[in-house]
Amino acid sequence: MRLRTSVLALCLGLVAVGGCNDAQPEAPKVSKPPTSAPVAATPVAVAPAAGKAGENEDGGMALPGQTTDKYRNYVAPRREPREMTLVSAPVTAAPVIDGKVEEGVWGGATPITTLDFSSQRPITLRSVHTKDEVFFLVTFPEEIPHETHKTWVWDKKEEIYREGMDREDVFIFKFSMSGNTVNLRLREPEPHVADIWFWKAHRSNPSGYADDKGQSISTKPSPSARKISTPRHGTLYFDRYGDEGKPPWNNHMYFEHKGEKVDQFSPRPPSGSRGDIRAKGVWAKGQWTIEFGRKLKTGHDDDVAFTPGNVYLFAVSCYAMAMDTPHQEWSRPLYRTGDAFDKLFLSFGARTAR
Repeated sequence: MRLRTSVLALCLGLVAVGGCNDAQPEAPKVSKPPTSAPVAATPVAVAPAAGKAGENEDGGMALPGQTTDKYRNYVAPRREPREMTLVSAPVTAAPVIDGKVEEGVWGGATPITTLDFSSQRPITLRSVHTKDEVFFLVTFPEEIPHETHKTWVWDKKEEIYREGMDREDVFIFKFSMSGNTVNLRLREPEPHVADIWFWKAHRSNPSGYADDKGQSISTKPSPSARKISTPRHGTLYFDRYGDEGKPPWNNHMYFEHKGEKVDQFSPRPPSGSRGDIRAKGVWAKGQWTIEFGRKLKTGHDDDVAFTPGNVYLFAVSCYAMAMDTPHQEWSRPLYRTGDAFDKLFLSFGARTAR
């Protein structure tokens, strides 16, 4: 390879590595939520998407990894956000974290159905717990699975690899570490700290884990935080960071041609606090089914500690909570537009009225 090309490839490769490190957040943009007035809607239950798997809304067949038009843009709220409580049922036997839901343990877990902020698709949640661990079962519709992420694409002219526009399916739990009265929404930001469980279809799912991370909005700047302006609290600082340890994937750079498209990431076991959450998702018939499992108390200060009998504020999203706007050139344009919608509570005791 020519010297000029090698130098250029090295520079771009170093930039790519910096961009792939999830411990350092990308510069956020304050995105505009749907502006249409909310309309009343009855609760909906999760069901496989209409039509055949792999078929787009026009009846044509979509290519693997291609996004249909259904989730390409913001959807106006179907209803006003509400408060909901997910009751974690006590069980003696832990479910197997494989995304297959073959055990009867989930039969005694009462589901709730909330809505994703950006796409307004229904998300059904269930939870059970043993004396040492808590488990979650998540289902939500996705017409076509997106199981690749930022694939290296060969640039024949420059003879280097560039990041592709593919973005993986994700799912996020956001647990408050600032009490049960704080607002977890990023589009009406106020100072708070949260524990983020970040399942990723390409980077974490093959390893059988979710990426354990944190998120904060603070009045004090930090080296990795991004400054944001808010109407109620003035200048605040948004930060997103990985817990201590290594994530459940490796990054790869290539300076010689290995094929027209090459995976940038490969699975590996995580380490430290970043490997606290086991998770496995399976896509079938237009729907993701994901199981999560974690110790009630991990012993790490960067994780929320659960005590049966208490109640915990949380939120969920089908997209990364990163204060970004849609990118129509991506395979999932709403990939970084996630936010809290309903105000959710996890209860380990008897069902409480809200």
